[in-house]
Amino acid sequence: MGLPGVTDSSTYDGLKDVLQRQPEVTSVNYEPNSISKRFLRAPIAPNRVSPSTGPEPPALDVEWRYADGDTYYRIHYFDPNTGFNCGWHRDEDHPELGPVHFQSEHPEMGKSDHKSAHFSKSAPTEVLWEAVEQLFEEMLPTLSG
Repeated sequence: MGLPGVTDSSTYDGLKDVLQRQPEVTSVNYEPNSISKRFLRAPIAPNRVSPSTGPEPPALDVEWRYADGDTYYRIHYFDPNTGFNCGWHRDEDHPELGPVHFQSEHPEMGKSDHKSAHFSKSAPTEVLWEAVEQLFEEMLPTLSG
């Protein structure tokens, strides 16, 4: 992690609420702690995702920052059992892809990808809802095939 800018407590409160409502999520924690609140980490129950994974729980990290009138974020999923990871990033890492990009890496299959991404909403909680819906309902289920 390490986006530019500052956090906003009310934004993080809303993001935490979204994550707590996800049936795949077992808990939501501020990292490195509740005082610093640099990002949120949500461990995922291995048996609540399709395809099932395990034994180690995957995690979803969410970081949201504001700097000079711009918004930066990372919504990133990582499965330590397979090495698969993916996420939506609004940062300056891939300017050729536009303001938001999606990246994925599946080491077991030797695949990695970066592509432009877009969300239909702009409010942080709505962006996160859309991302987790895509992740759990569309993307992860396609990994088995």
